Amino acid sequence: MPVITMKKSDIPDNGATVVKVNNWLKIAIFRVGDRLAAIDNRCPHAGADLWDGEDSVFNGVTVKCPWHGYRVDVWKGQGVDGAPHPTFPVVLVGDEVQLAVPDEIG
Repeated sequence: MPVITMKKSDIPDNGATVVKVNNWLKIAIFRVGDRLAAIDNRCPHAGADLWDGEDSVFNGVTVKCPWHGYRVDVWKGQGVDGAPHPTFPVVLVGDEVQLAVPDEIG
Protein backbone atom coordinates (compact mmCIF):
# COMPACT_ATOMS: atom_id res chain seq x y z
CA MET A 1 0.00 0.00 0.00
CA PRO A 2 1.65 3.26 -1.11
CA VAL A 3 1.98 5.98 1.53
CA ILE A 4 1.88 9.69 0.72
CA THR A 5 3.63 11.88 3.28
CA MET A 6 3.54 15.58 4.08
CA LYS A 7 4.16 17.87 7.03
CA LYS A 8 1.36 18.58 9.47
CA SER A 9 1.87 22.29 8.77
CA ASP A 10 0.89 21.62 5.12
CA ILE A 11 -2.69 21.14 6.33
CA PRO A 12 -4.28 24.24 7.88
CA ASP A 13 -5.71 23.74 11.36
CA ASN A 14 -9.50 23.47 11.13
CA GLY A 15 -9.14 23.11 7.37
CA ALA A 16 -7.93 20.72 4.72
CA THR A 17 -5.58 20.10 1.86
CA VAL A 18 -6.21 17.96 -1.22
CA VAL A 19 -3.91 15.29 -2.63
CA LYS A 20 -4.39 14.22 -6.25
CA VAL A 21 -3.81 10.46 -6.35
CA ASN A 22 -4.58 9.88 -10.03
CA ASN A 23 -6.79 11.27 -12.81
CA TRP A 24 -10.02 10.29 -11.07
CA LEU A 25 -9.26 10.42 -7.33
CA LYS A 26 -8.48 13.36 -5.08
CA ILE A 27 -8.32 12.86 -1.31
CA ALA A 28 -9.08 15.67 1.13
CA ILE A 29 -7.16 15.48 4.40
CA PHE A 30 -8.83 17.42 7.23
CA ARG A 31 -7.07 18.52 10.40
CA VAL A 32 -8.32 19.80 13.73
CA GLY A 33 -5.31 20.11 16.02
CA ASP A 34 -3.61 16.70 15.86
CA ARG A 35 -6.76 14.89 14.71
CA LEU A 36 -6.82 13.87 11.03
CA ALA A 37 -9.39 12.46 8.62
CA ALA A 38 -9.02 11.61 4.93
CA ILE A 39 -12.00 11.28 2.57
CA ASP A 40 -12.73 11.11 -1.14
CA ASN A 41 -12.96 14.78 -2.11
CA ARG A 42 -15.80 14.19 -4.57
CA CYS A 43 -19.40 14.94 -3.58
CA PRO A 44 -21.48 11.80 -4.22
CA HIS A 45 -24.32 13.76 -5.84
CA ALA A 46 -22.84 15.92 -8.57
CA GLY A 47 -19.08 15.30 -8.38
CA ALA A 48 -18.12 18.72 -7.04
CA ASP A 49 -14.94 19.03 -5.00
CA LEU A 50 -16.01 19.05 -1.36
CA TRP A 51 -12.85 20.99 -0.46
CA ASP A 52 -11.63 23.50 -2.99
CA GLY A 53 -10.14 26.04 -0.61
CA GLU A 54 -12.12 29.06 -1.82
CA ASP A 55 -15.79 28.14 -1.41
CA SER A 56 -15.19 25.44 1.17
CA VAL A 57 -17.11 25.30 4.44
CA PHE A 58 -15.80 23.03 7.21
CA ASN A 59 -17.18 23.41 10.73
CA GLY A 60 -14.76 20.99 12.40
CA VAL A 61 -17.07 18.03 11.79
CA THR A 62 -18.73 18.31 8.38
CA VAL A 63 -17.64 19.68 5.03
CA LYS A 64 -20.33 21.25 2.87
CA CYS A 65 -20.54 20.78 -0.90
CA PRO A 66 -20.26 24.23 -2.51
CA TRP A 67 -22.67 23.26 -5.32
CA HIS A 68 -25.74 22.16 -3.40
CA GLY A 69 -24.98 22.07 0.34
CA TYR A 70 -24.73 18.33 0.94
CA ARG A 71 -22.67 17.69 4.09
CA VAL A 72 -20.22 14.88 4.80
CA ASP A 73 -19.07 14.07 8.33
CA VAL A 74 -15.31 13.66 7.83
CA TRP A 75 -14.82 11.77 11.12
CA LYS A 76 -17.56 9.21 10.54
CA GLY A 77 -17.03 8.90 6.78
CA GLN A 78 -20.68 9.38 5.96
CA GLY A 79 -23.10 11.91 4.62
CA VAL A 80 -25.49 13.55 7.04
CA ASP A 81 -28.17 11.27 5.58
CA GLY A 82 -26.13 8.26 6.77
CA ALA A 83 -24.85 7.27 3.32
CA PRO A 84 -21.27 5.93 3.53
CA HIS A 85 -18.49 8.09 2.08
CA PRO A 86 -15.06 6.65 1.16
CA THR A 87 -12.31 7.22 3.73
CA PHE A 88 -8.59 6.48 3.75
CA PRO A 89 -6.17 5.60 6.57
CA VAL A 90 -4.24 8.66 7.74
CA VAL A 91 -2.02 9.04 10.80
CA LEU A 92 0.22 11.62 12.39
CA VAL A 93 3.73 10.42 13.29
CA GLY A 94 5.58 13.25 14.98
CA ASP A 95 5.09 16.13 12.53
CA GLU A 96 4.62 13.86 9.52
CA VAL A 97 1.19 13.05 8.09
CA GLN A 98 1.05 9.60 6.46
CA LEU A 99 -1.81 8.85 4.07
CA ALA A 100 -2.19 5.22 2.97
CA VAL A 101 -3.61 4.64 -0.50
CA PRO A 102 -4.80 1.12 -1.35
CA ASP A 103 -2.78 -0.61 -4.09
CA GLU A 104 -5.79 -0.90 -6.40
CA ILE A 105 -6.10 2.90 -6.49
CA GLY A 106 -2.56 4.14 -5.96
